[in-house]
Amino acid sequence: MRLGYVSLGLPKAFHMPFNTSLTHPVKRRMNSSIMSLAVSRHHRIAACGVAGLILCVVLAVLPVASLAAPKVAAFLPLFAMAVFTTEGLTAYLLWTQFLITRGPFLGALAGAYGYTAVTVAIQLLVFPGVFSPTGLLGAGPQSAVWIWAFWHGGSPVLILAALYVRQRFPNPLPRAKLRLAGFVLVGGPVCLSLLLCTLAIHGAVALPQLVDSQSYQRLRHSPSGIGIVVLSAGALLYLVNTTRLRTLLELWLGVALFAGFGDVIVTLVANERYSVGWYVARLESVLASSTVLGVLIWEISHLYRELHAANARLAEYASRDGLTGIFNRRYFEERYPVALAQANMAQRALSILMVDIDHFKRFNDTFGHLHGDECLASVAGALQADLPRNDDFVARFGGEEFVIVLPDCEREMAARIADRLHAAVARLGVAAPFTEVGSVSVSIGVATSPPNEPIPAAELLAHADAALYRAKEAGRNRVNVWHPAPLPHTLGSSASSASVHAH
Repeated sequence: MRLGYVSLGLPKAFHMPFNTSLTHPVKRRMNSSIMSLAVSRHHRIAACGVAGLILCVVLAVLPVASLAAPKVAAFLPLFAMAVFTTEGLTAYLLWTQFLITRGPFLGALAGAYGYTAVTVAIQLLVFPGVFSPTGLLGAGPQSAVWIWAFWHGGSPVLILAALYVRQRFPNPLPRAKLRLAGFVLVGGPVCLSLLLCTLAIHGAVALPQLVDSQSYQRLRHSPSGIGIVVLSAGALLYLVNTTRLRTLLELWLGVALFAGFGDVIVTLVANERYSVGWYVARLESVLASSTVLGVLIWEISHLYRELHAANARLAEYASRDGLTGIFNRRYFEERYPVALAQANMAQRALSILMVDIDHFKRFNDTFGHLHGDECLASVAGALQADLPRNDDFVARFGGEEFVIVLPDCEREMAARIADRLHAAVARLGVAAPFTEVGSVSVSIGVATSPPNEPIPAAELLAHADAALYRAKEAGRNRVNVWHPAPLPHTLGSSASSASVHAH
């Protein structure tokens, strides 16, 4: 026997068992960290555009990099604070991702950015001419340039270390080891920064001279300068070769390394502080430090949008019956009292229809629960499809019972709608040979709130249930409309008259 099935025009998930439809679409989105999202074509185009812009700026500046430019006193503090802020925020966001995902790579990368943030802050303090002619903290004339060397040499080394950590420890860390790992991965680079900066400040006399007055001529040809170039280029090439820039984090980390490499090249070619190239290189540093932060913030906002959409889906699933796809009793119990209160305040009628599938227990016993479920879904679909107005809604009340709310609907209109829905179920032609008509039918009880007399929600629902009971008592397969008692002043009586539409 083939049962009729009426689609509600709803997503397919609404016709699945509730727990399956609830978990699949949300779980797929939440399983992945935002740091492991695959790169799309648009992301690659954007990254190539930024990298192309960096390359064009570097090539355009190199011929004039050594030209002297006006000394802007406020530039260096602004630059240093911009780098410190962006690097610090990036380290913090990567750290929070590390705590959530327990991925060692994210912890090591947070350490690399924390290293840069601390280093650039100390460089600002010791840079000559910013806070004092020779710099604070007892700095010497070589301190600032050596801190710059430790910054631009240490950062790519720590990124290489983070890539090694990811290759060596690909799985999430045990929670018991998370605190110790965080201390090593993040605290280690920060301590290294403090150690190297201390060396640059108090041990500069033991270090090779890299700057003469304002000139970087010595740095340019020193093993330190050459080593920084090699480390910057090597970190970029290693990242590209080992990861192929498949995720957003890898892609934009590559852009950051490329900008940092441009910063190093332009600084060495500029050959002097406060030259054209020196200013441009500082801007390259800001770009390098803000690239990963930008994508982190973008992805976090994307995650919030996904969470909002997931929450909306969860709310929708929570209000739907998993078998039939129509609203469930919980939704009815939340929505119905509000709709009735609005009707009472506006002095408008509201009608309730209680619908029960006739002989459903016998149908289940005869054909089995699987066909019984298909019958429920078919009847629900017919009721949903034939509701005439957008504000009307049908909900599964329990078992084989449904309830329909018709706002702003007088008794006569409600009776006509009930007849229409009764006929819609009959047209399904779901075979039930043990009934008089040979197919599945429904009984419907109708009750309407008086427009000028507010009525409690429970009382109106009881009237509709009483009308349904009378319809079943009168032989089923019919519509019964509840009417108020003709003599409301009669004591001890709650009887009502009813109009019965037999079919």
